[in-house]
Amino acid sequence: MTAITFSARLAPFQPETVWTLEAGTLIETRGKLQRRFPLSGLSRYSLSLAPDGRRRVLLVVFGRHRLLIPSQSFVGPGRFEDRLAAFSILARAIAAVGADLSPRAKFGLARLEARTALTFVMGLLALGAAATLLFSLTAGMVGVGVDMAARMAFVLILMFAALPWLARPADFDPRDPPADLLP
Repeated sequence: MTAITFSARLAPFQPETVWTLEAGTLIETRGKLQRRFPLSGLSRYSLSLAPDGRRRVLLVVFGRHRLLIPSQSFVGPGRFEDRLAAFSILARAIAAVGADLSPRAKFGLARLEARTALTFVMGLLALGAAATLLFSLTAGMVGVGVDMAARMAFVLILMFAALPWLARPADFDPRDPPADLLP
């Protein structure tokens, strides 16, 4: 297997970063610094599309280590060079090899999911209701605390009722990533 290489400049005063996939290992080289990540340790692969529709970013997670690989390279202040063709080749190769070497890894699209956001808000609301009730009991204002916690719990029940209608996060087959993200 030949090595697949992609490079991009991430910031103005940094050397160009080169990502190379060879023999089941993703190698990140920035100047003299080199990091190696065997794809057998891949735990998550997330592909995202920026709101403007032009920039794509790949997030690859190896346990505690995270790699962000952008499809654009910094050229100058406010100017970026689109390197989508080479980025797509590397992203597809990482997905295919990673699926073979790490079958338990999660492959998905990094988009803001309404279900995930609502679940997070529900957790915060439940924590707030419990804290309100606890603090009102310790302050001797039982009536006010129970009333406020009951209203917060009612809103929480309404959110639970809406949860089944929200879509679940989308996963994809790593051997066939979505065509709209990787042309």
